[in-house]
Amino acid sequence: MVKKLLLFIFLVSISLTVFSQQQDSNTIARDSTMVIRNIVASPNPFSVTTKIKFYTNAIYEIEFSVKDLIGNTVYFKKYNTKVGLNTISFYRDKLGSGIYIYSIKTNTEIISKRIVVK
Repeated sequence: MVKKLLLFIFLVSISLTVFSQQQDSNTIARDSTMVIRNIVASPNPFSVTTKIKFYTNAIYEIEFSVKDLIGNTVYFKKYNTKVGLNTISFYRDKLGSGIYIYSIKTNTEIISKRIVVK
């Protein structure tokens, strides 16, 4: 029972952290210096593959990473974006079911959101 309670508290704190990051990114969205906007993972939750779509205002080199809730990096790759809509296909591969945090990092910002693997 204690383990379940601790897990619940941990998951709630992670969700609140992600939510506060989303609020911060909404504030930044009004700024004209924002590099990446409108990030959506679809489908989410997913069982085999999901596509992360986002818009950029120029060509950038980004770092895309996926971490588990403990903070271990389970996937990392660098991409070059194009102006406009960009899509990153992410495959589950050997990941277990659960919640993961994906991040897109540029020279000026890091945007993190969560994905759920069924």
